[in-house]
Amino acid sequence: MCGACCRIKDGIVRVSDDEVARIAAFLKVPEMEFIAHETEIAPDRKSLMLKNRPDGACAYLAEDGLCLINPVKPDKCRTFPFEWTNHDSSTVCPVLEECRAR
Repeated sequence: MCGACCRIKDGIVRVSDDEVARIAAFLKVPEMEFIAHETEIAPDRKSLMLKNRPDGACAYLAEDGLCLINPVKPDKCRTFPFEWTNHDSSTVCPVLEECRAR
């Protein structure tokens, strides 16, 4: 819950149609408005992804390191580091090994 994984520069958080619908409903904005203002096409052009802040962090990362859309956060965020990691995840998440041991 430190938010380090949400500060990865140029991190990609893909969102499915269902996730877009959930997040838009949670934020009380129309889905098309959410798509237009809060997402962009992923580099491989295969999906939408959440936009990042200018500093590279997730736009939904609060000052206290918590997620502003936690109840509806994308599956990628929800399942890290228990279902997937990157090759450099342990450098991003200093307690990753401890989390895995639980």
